[in-house]
Amino acid sequence: MGDIVRSQCRLPRELNEWLIDRAKQEARSKNAQLIVELRTRRAELEDEAVSNECASDALPASPTSRQEECQKEI
Repeated sequence: MGDIVRSQCRLPRELNEWLIDRAKQEARSKNAQLIVELRTRRAELEDEAVSNECASDALPASPTSRQEECQKEI
């Protein structure tokens, strides 16, 4: 399972209820659902950062490997 850190956090009541409802819909514990939600959001932010990086790259006469990757994604 890798490195696990025990954590305690405080959630607004409505967010806690939403998380419990999502967990029930997905047949998971609240803790497992929280992990899924956080990983999903992290992936979204990382994808957004790559997209922004690709959009801001100027294409020189011979593109770098990173820019070639960006072109493949588009």
